[in-house]
Amino acid sequence: MANLSARDAWLATRNSDGSPHLVPIWFVAVGVESIWIATGRTSAKVANIARSSHVSVGFPAEGDANGDAVATGIASLHDQAPSEVLHRFVAKYDWHPGPEPDPDVGELQFIEITPCRWIMGSPASND
Repeated sequence: MANLSARDAWLATRNSDGSPHLVPIWFVAVGVESIWIATGRTSAKVANIARSSHVSVGFPAEGDANGDAVATGIASLHDQAPSEVLHRFVAKYDWHPGPEPDPDVGELQFIEITPCRWIMGSPASND
């Protein structure tokens, strides 16, 4: 099973020319129903999701090379995240995303991913 408490996930979006855009990214999960990312508002991922909400996200398994998981899902953009999500970022990374600009990526945009289908593996909740 995928470890939804892993440090990074791999997010795949589609560039304007149709080519894939694949990046490792910090994330937090709220159960297995909702995955949240905080990133720069002007990032390629945000621009790509604004054009097409269909994404794929991959999660590494802890200590089991055969336990990785990949989900397809729908991403939505948010200016703010629920306090539960912010608390999870603090607990996991010792980082509080926003509301002030992040020194590395500037003004933040939150991405919420709702997995629609697990195409490889399955999730393991971190709750």
